[in-house]
Amino acid sequence: MKVKTPLVKSIILISLLCGPALIYIGITHGKHNILVLPIFGPKEASVTMVDGKERIDTVYHTVLPFSYTAHNGKTITERDVEDKIVVVEYFFAKCAGICPKMRTQLRKVYAQNEYYKDVIILSHTVDPENDNLEVLNEYAIGAGVTDERWLFLTGDKSTLYEHAKKSYFIGVLEGNQSAGEEAFLHSDQLVLIDKDQRIRGYFTGTDPMEIKRLIDEIKVLKAEELIPRKQKTS
Repeated sequence: MKVKTPLVKSIILISLLCGPALIYIGITHGKHNILVLPIFGPKEASVTMVDGKERIDTVYHTVLPFSYTAHNGKTITERDVEDKIVVVEYFFAKCAGICPKMRTQLRKVYAQNEYYKDVIILSHTVDPENDNLEVLNEYAIGAGVTDERWLFLTGDKSTLYEHAKKSYFIGVLEGNQSAGEEAFLHSDQLVLIDKDQRIRGYFTGTDPMEIKRLIDEIKVLKAEELIPRKQKTS
């Protein structure tokens, strides 16, 4: 087996880092046909006066402020994810249903974005009473997490549930175990958030094809950074 020279390693690294831009160039056809992901959630019009003329801009829904504790003991707020692309999920450690499948699929997202420190995953527990920091840390280790690009979060239960509903528009509630349900019922949807804290996509967290689409659309968001803001919103 040949050992890669420093030059070869440098070329590989540059290719990985420039990949999204190359994909962007390859899937667009001229400056008037730019691939831009949709923006989800409520929106409203904002009217301002510019040079004596009325200007109407669209104001999109953004993620609400939050404060949680990560598996590594650090407090994480919305300020910690400024200028980052975020993938959001909800889970609980004792989940025997969809959670293990979602964790397996999210490991692909985590691995694919190894070289991008501005792409992170936030996994929120729906069972903070049992998912203490020790449990979350073990869960993170089981997921193969070695840095802060994937954080497992806990906090006040009502706040976690309300945040899921009002920030990401996904459902979380306690299940009826006497009826054979899981202790907690939560969406299998992963939510993609851009650097402006806007929702840019929903993906089924147990479906490998949906995970492939998520990985591709993260690349599109990275490439979208090359587009002048006026073109993004036009």
